[in-house]
Amino acid sequence: MFYNQDFLVAREEAKEEGKAEGKEKGRWESAKEIALNLYKEKMPVEMIAKVTKLTIQQVKDLVGKAAVL
Repeated sequence: MFYNQDFLVAREEAKEEGKAEGKEKGRWESAKEIALNLYKEKMPVEMIAKVTKLTIQQVKDLVGKAAVL
């Protein structure tokens, strides 16, 4: 069975896109965990944002969600 070149290119692009999405999700999960640990250690939200490269709002949202749990 022969695959046409367009299909092979599209498949490779989809594979690369999936890898990139996986890396981004992993970075996000890691940043969340670090942010929550730093917050528990009483680090200011602004510093947590700087260290984790999350926005201040993202850190506040994480802290708010953690408080509800």
